[in-house]
Amino acid sequence: MIYRFRHGIIEPLGLLWLTLTVASVVIGAVAWSRFSHSIDATAEAEEIRESIAQIFSMLRDAEASQRGFLLTGNPTYREAFTKAVHTLPEAFQRLAAAGRHDAAEQADLTELRRLADIELAELRQKIELYPGKGLTGPEAAAIPAQLETTMERIREMIKRRRDNRLDLISAAGSTTRRQMKLVHQMTWMAGLLGIGAGVIAFYFYRVDYFQERGRRQLLEEKLQAEQSVREKSAFLANMSHEIRSPMNAILGFSELLEPDGLTPKQAQYVRAIRDSGAALLHLINDILDLSKLEAGKLELHPDPTDLRDSCEFLRTVFGEQAVTKSLQLQFEISPNLPRALLLDRLRLRQVLVNLLSNAIKFTERGSVKTRVSWEPQGVGRSGTLLIDVEDTGIGIPAEELEEVFKPFVQAVARQKAEKEGTGIGLTIVKRLTELMGGSLTVDSKVGKGTIFHLRFANVPVSGRLPVGDHAEPGGAVDFNDFAPATVLVVDDNPTNRAYMAGIFEKTHHQVHYATNGREALACLAHTRPDVVLLDIRMPLMDGRTALMEIRKQPSLVSLPVIAVTASSNAGEELELQSQFSGYIRKPFSRQTLFAALAQFLQRESPGNGLEAQTLGPTFATILTLSPDQAAQWQELALELRRREATEWPVLRDTLAVNETRAFAHNLFTLGQAAQCAPLTTYAAALTTFADAYAIGQMEGQLAAFPKLIESIERSSN
Repeated sequence: MIYRFRHGIIEPLGLLWLTLTVASVVIGAVAWSRFSHSIDATAEAEEIRESIAQIFSMLRDAEASQRGFLLTGNPTYREAFTKAVHTLPEAFQRLAAAGRHDAAEQADLTELRRLADIELAELRQKIELYPGKGLTGPEAAAIPAQLETTMERIREMIKRRRDNRLDLISAAGSTTRRQMKLVHQMTWMAGLLGIGAGVIAFYFYRVDYFQERGRRQLLEEKLQAEQSVREKSAFLANMSHEIRSPMNAILGFSELLEPDGLTPKQAQYVRAIRDSGAALLHLINDILDLSKLEAGKLELHPDPTDLRDSCEFLRTVFGEQAVTKSLQLQFEISPNLPRALLLDRLRLRQVLVNLLSNAIKFTERGSVKTRVSWEPQGVGRSGTLLIDVEDTGIGIPAEELEEVFKPFVQAVARQKAEKEGTGIGLTIVKRLTELMGGSLTVDSKVGKGTIFHLRFANVPVSGRLPVGDHAEPGGAVDFNDFAPATVLVVDDNPTNRAYMAGIFEKTHHQVHYATNGREALACLAHTRPDVVLLDIRMPLMDGRTALMEIRKQPSLVSLPVIAVTASSNAGEELELQSQFSGYIRKPFSRQTLFAALAQFLQRESPGNGLEAQTLGPTFATILTLSPDQAAQWQELALELRRREATEWPVLRDTLAVNETRAFAHNLFTLGQAAQCAPLTTYAAALTTFADAYAIGQMEGQLAAFPKLIESIERSSN
């Protein structure tokens, strides 16, 4: 506002001030020139007036001298006349020089000189007609009359010239006075305007000064805020690392306790520990994601994504929760939805997980429905992806619809429902959606339910096959499936070393331990392990330096070294994946470790048959089950036979990796629901082969599927 006002008034004001100043200078110069000319004219007029007065005085003296001579006959009276005769020519020359610039003046002076000459001639004649020389009678009487006439004409001319000159001087003076008055007024106006402009300029200078000072303060505050963000990011990254390390032990040891002979209450306690630890880990991830979003450091990694596979993943994740609350979990997918869209699959999954989690959390009866539709654009290489997540829950008041997207804020109705949560889930959902170029809106009615609308425009259709959206392999795994191997564990945290010792405690593998990079190099000097699990942050020598030293030794160039870190930095994760043979992020489960080692360790082969190569002893053993568990396994066997008749033949013939991965994921879910360890082990191994693109082993594992079903059927009968 002030900026526009300043530019709107300063320029016209400056232009007006400059115009008045120039005009006053020009008019002042003209007035001064005229005033100077008027002074010169006045001086010239005064000089002419004095010269004329002098000439008139000499003529009068000559006339008086002539009278005195005529009356007395004394020759001394003729001196004034004689002086006038000699002086008048010089006086007329001076008078002519003074009036040389005025033609009218020159004409009058010529006429005046002529009359003066006549006057002198008449006086001379009268003297010469003095009675003593014989002039008498009418001639002597006529001369005085002629003299009187000439003198009258001279007086008349002198009076007229004096009056004209006074009029000219008066007119010139009046004009000069008017011009000087105008100059005076304009000078005052220019001066006042200059003072006003100076005051305004001073005002704007103060405004600019305070604005500049304000800008500097804002810049300093901005730099301080950026420094605070960097410090906060560094603090959160460090805290994430420090929290993930003990979380690894909490989740890991609770997992190790599960297979042991625990009482039902002890098993419940262990599950509570694991669930609470998983919830805490989820909270840590949310806080880190929110921090990265605020700092603008969260990067997207689009890859081919099949929304059908993602919906199956969501059905698996939330199916049990929905059944527990007697809710219908529904997914509606448009038939024209492409098989592969170029999206950040993990971030989209995070968005949908948060929305579905909230929907199930705040819905006590009815259903939770997810609708996925597609609007193609152009020739079909891109389009608009629409996702609606609808529930029949408690709803959100209209005046609080925008509030729920603010960090650490929950709607009053949801607070009254006393549901747990931090209130940052929807904040992350909205910001992730906007980061992916989409929009998020919500419609809700209290007591009726809520609908969240996701819209992603200009989503490219990918020509590559989609990546499976399967869950992490889980369930029971047996590290004895690997051939006996030597493993070097390098970690400065004794609890993490104890956790690794617990994992390998009942296996036939040999494990060595080191607390830093230097000890690891010393151990490698006399021991050649099959694989190294190397922590990144350690004292004395960290993981990166240790890897560099290992690779310097020719005999250890091909040694598999797996990075184990609690870092949450996505950039660091990509860097580690490019440098190390493998990558594990804390906290990790037995299944994650099994999958990482499966890429480098050979499988145990006790027999020659395919059955032994792929699944170990699980097919040959008939397990003793309780009646309830036997009934579950019978239903499981029926479901597996159905899949054997529908899905399995296609996978066996095509060996499609992504479809096989999804098939293994579904089997793993079924095995967990029925507490069927052989099925979860089979599914974990199949997932490992699919992830590693080990086509030969994957083919063998698929071929053993009928044998697995027979084993489950025998145990359930």
